Amino acid sequence: MLNRGWEGWLRAGLLLGVVTLPAVFLLDLRIQAELTALRTLGVEAAMQMITRLGDGAVDIGGLILLGLVGWWRDDRGLRGRGLIGGAAVAGAGLVEQVIKNVTCRARPSAPEAGAFFTNFPCFPAKYAYASFPSGHATTAFAAAVFLALWYPRGAPIFLALALLVGLSRVLLGSHFPVDVWVGALIGTAAALGVHAYVPAARRHQFPTQMTNDQ
Repeated sequence: MLNRGWEGWLRAGLLLGVVTLPAVFLLDLRIQAELTALRTLGVEAAMQMITRLGDGAVDIGGLILLGLVGWWRDDRGLRGRGLIGGAAVAGAGLVEQVIKNVTCRARPSAPEAGAFFTNFPCFPAKYAYASFPSGHATTAFAAAVFLALWYPRGAPIFLALALLVGLSRVLLGSHFPVDVWVGALIGTAAALGVHAYVPAARRHQFPTQMTNDQ
């Protein structure tokens, strides 16, 4: 099946992301400077639209909407995937929020830009000190990975949109590259973990619905 192939690639990508994380930390500010130099009015306008795809309400709500469609169609498989997927994306977002409130990293626009543990303890973290990790990247990648596994023919589109969301957070000056990197790792790990260990989150778990879903 196509989704089995994507699952392998996504796991490999997750491992590669973890292995290269120290290098991203070391090059964080340099990459930030290079990317922000590409910012123009046209790029900023496009990124402002794309970044909305990483809103928690969009990513969580989109998967829950799938679940409601499944309920409407009396499709037990789609209903389970949508609701469980939405809950998993919300869970990934919660993990990201906890880390934000522990690390207290100053955003690029803050006076202490890039510094960790600013005004620690910062719970609840103010916007200026809630840079690490990126919530938009977390939820965008979690939702994209679920969709890629469920609908593998659309996987390149889902994953490309998640990448663009992550890029938008840096280009718009909301996050540093490593913030996005770690957010993407959290979201990807959450989706892969739930997909692997929660049978109802897998597309072909319900044989009676397989024909309708294909």
